[in-house]
Amino acid sequence: MSRGRRRIAHKRQAADRAASRKFWGAAWPADPETVRMPNNPAAMVISLGDPPLRVDVDDARKVLIAAYRASAVWAFAAATAAGLDEQERE
Repeated sequence: MSRGRRRIAHKRQAADRAASRKFWGAAWPADPETVRMPNNPAAMVISLGDPPLRVDVDDARKVLIAAYRASAVWAFAAATAAGLDEQERE
């Protein structure tokens, strides 16, 4: 690669880094104080209507609800491991 092309590539990389800092900002958001297990983790997705799959709609809905509940359980387990759950600590 010639010097001129290297200079242009370097300028582009510097511009990309500057744009990234401008977009993401410098500070990370604060951690949430506590989290709790949702009552119905699939409520928002159910509100969108029937799943657009070429199978029985009721079966597809049951499988998707089970997947969202399992995801919520794993997310809450990770939050509990990090000490972010609502339970009182002694």
